[in-house]
Parts: sequence; structure tokens; C-alpha cells
Amino acid sequence: MRAYLIGALAARAATALCVLLIALPYVLRRNRLRRGLRPAQENQTQSQAQENSPPYLQRLWPHFWVGYLILALSTLHAGTVTPAMGRANGTGIWAATAAFFLLLFEIVLGLSLKETNCSPRRPLRRLHFWMMAAFVAALGAHLWFNA
Repeated sequence: MRAYLIGALAARAATALCVLLIALPYVLRRNRLRRGLRPAQENQTQSQAQENSPPYLQRLWPHFWVGYLILALSTLHAGTVTPAMGRANGTGIWAATAAFFLLLFEIVLGLSLKETNCSPRRPLRRLHFWMMAAFVAALGAHLWFNA
């Protein structure tokens, strides 16, 4: 029973971290929305500070580590709730399996994008985005069928 509780808590934490994981690249990027949310005085001093800020890939380190943490929590969840799979919906289990493998593929893509000399960066980023959308859809299906 304790293992099942740990697995359930790991799943909830991983699901909450997925929201953070998806939001981080947009929050860490320099864009008009982010500049517009700051007061005018801060924008003037921030423009000077942005020239000295680290490159985008270095600022993305929380995104990378949250992704690894989600993989660890998902593995913990899968390992602890497996004995209770007899009561679970089969479609939800297949959706969870698909989500897990999409997460692995996302991490491989992310590791490729993490390299500074990655030449086909734009197509890989596009693929990374659409794999994220597929992961969210599979995770949503798992939650719908097995909640």
C-alpha cells in the first residue's frame, strides 16, 4: 500500500512538473511579452543587463533538469503501480506506455538540441515541439482512462 501511495504521489508531481517544463522555454526566452511585463525603469536597466546575460541554451538548464526529473518520477510511478494494473483500463495503460516512450524520445531530441553545433536546429525544434504535443495528448488520455 505504501508503494502505491509513493507511485501515486510521484505521478501527481510529474504531471505538475510537466506544466512547468512546457512553460520554462517561453519564460526564459527574451521576447516582447517578457519585456512588456516589466516596469519602464527596469526595462532600461534590463536592456543593458541582457547584453551580458548568458546565451539561451545556458539559461535553459532548469528545463533540462525538470525533464530528467519527470523521467525519474515516471519510472518510479510505473514501477510502483504495476501490481495494480489488473484494475486499470487497457487503453489508459497503452496511452501511458506511449507517453513514456514519447518522453524518452523528447529527452533524446533535447540532448541533440542542447549541443551548440547542432546544424538542423529549426527542424529538430519543430519536431521537439510536436513530440511534446503528442506526449501531452498521450498523458491526457492516460489520465482520462485511468484516473
